[in-house]
Amino acid sequence: MKAMSWGILLVLATALAQSVGEILDRVEKNLQDPWQAVVQGEIQGPAGREELRARVLAIPKENLFRIEFQKPGSLEGNFTVITEKEVWNYLYLTNQLVISPKEKAQVQGLGFSPQGLGDLVALSQRVSLRLVGEERLPEGMAWKLVGQAQEGQGFASLELYILKADPRPVRFLFRDEAGKVLADLRVVEFKRTPLRPQDLKRYPKDAQVLRR
Repeated sequence: MKAMSWGILLVLATALAQSVGEILDRVEKNLQDPWQAVVQGEIQGPAGREELRARVLAIPKENLFRIEFQKPGSLEGNFTVITEKEVWNYLYLTNQLVISPKEKAQVQGLGFSPQGLGDLVALSQRVSLRLVGEERLPEGMAWKLVGQAQEGQGFASLELYILKADPRPVRFLFRDEAGKVLADLRVVEFKRTPLRPQDLKRYPKDAQVLRR
């Protein structure tokens, strides 16, 4: 009986491991067309807990993403554009556009890069995700994936919730090594919408452009 129990557990574990790949594949196929959404929640900032709200625009096939910050006040008016090779951080107070190579850049105000909203395969390369079950959220039933992050990600672990009916991320929960919540972010107001690369790459004509 004991050997049979272990056999059943092994089969279940294998099935769950396979399901993670299947879920990520469903999300990738579901988010091929341009879309926009709002990311909102709480983050752990320098001054303590802060409310975050940002609009995300995405053209996944172009590997192009834009985040427009609305809250907190320290980030209001800032935006970040992520291209295939670069990250552009626009700083409203100084009217500067800081362009950095993607591998060196930091996205202000977020515990993750917005590609994670649509490119979970890339995210899974930095976080060892596993499926632990399902949970009912306001949006509907969702798969719950958890995982440990590689060093240098800015967080130690992640809880990721994927909507089953319309496979896409709806919640990200980031924690530090002690288990403290660094960010609890929900993806709301999601919709597919026509977008052009120039819509995402626009910035003030009088901005000072700096390359680092």
